[in-house]
Amino acid sequence: MIQSLGKLTPTPGTPLRATTNLPGTPEHPRLAVHGVMFQALPTNVGRVYIGTPTLNRTTFVGLYAILAVPAGPALPTFSTALTLAPNAINVADFWVDVDTGGDGVLVTVLVA
Repeated sequence: MIQSLGKLTPTPGTPLRATTNLPGTPEHPRLAVHGVMFQALPTNVGRVYIGTPTLNRTTFVGLYAILAVPAGPALPTFSTALTLAPNAINVADFWVDVDTGGDGVLVTVLVA
């Protein structure tokens, strides 16, 4: 089943956990999934960074991907999946940062 985790719009320089929109404890509980996709918002004017809790958009430490500014009808995405290991990805391990306030991503997951 595909499930939306909604829109994330972090404050530049303050990464947000990908599970921020989920109800639950302040620690944001583990969310085990088969795959996860981050899609840039069509209104973005700066880059989006996907990474670990220690991601640094200046030094690129802890980065998995940088989503470019959308151009034309295609929206930049980053996705990962482990379909051979069901529910092996923890979405709470992904963090998002941006260059420009108001920019962000849509987060979508594939769950069993």
